Amino acid sequence: MKRLVSTSGKHRRALPPLGKTILKVSISLLLAVLLIFTLFTYIFSIVRYYGDGMTPTLKDRDLLVLVKTDNIKEGDIVAFYYNNKVLVRRVVCTEGKAVTINESGKLYIDNLPKSEPYITDPSIGQCNITFPYTVPPECFFVLGDNREIAMDSRLSEIGAISKDRIIGKVILHF
Repeated sequence: MKRLVSTSGKHRRALPPLGKTILKVSISLLLAVLLIFTLFTYIFSIVRYYGDGMTPTLKDRDLLVLVKTDNIKEGDIVAFYYNNKVLVRRVVCTEGKAVTINESGKLYIDNLPKSEPYITDPSIGQCNITFPYTVPPECFFVLGDNREIAMDSRLSEIGAISKDRIIGKVILHF
C-alpha cells in the first residue's frame, strides 16, 4: 500500500526510504566535493617533487602537501615559481639578515654559524653571488639540502625569493 502525503491540499507520493537515502548521500557527496575543492583552491596545494636538490630530506617524485601561508620562517621548506617551474627549497635566511657560505660550505647568518642537521655533505656548490649577501625586504634566501647540485639562491638567476613567488610551505611529504 502506497502512502500519500498532503501538501496544501494536493496529494503526492512520498519518496520511498531508498530514494531519500540516495538523495541524502548525493547531497553529502556534493558538499564534500565543494569543500575539498575550496580547501585545495584557497588553502592547500599538492605538488609532485622532481629532482635531487633536496636529498636526503625529499626524494625524487615525492608527493608534497603545501599550505598557503604568510608565516614562513627559517628552516621551513617552501615551493616557489622559477622560470615557469616549481622548485622546492629550504628557507635558511629571512629579510634583512646577512648570509655567508664559506669555502667548505658552512652557513653563517649575521656572522653566526647555523646548525644544519639535515645536511650530509656541506658544499658551496653552484654559486655566483658575493658573500655576505643581505636578503632584501619581503624575500627569503633558500638553499637545497643537497648543496653540491641544488640550484637555489646562491645563483644570481634565482636569487632571493620574494613572498609573491611562493606557492606554499611543505607540511607533509610522502
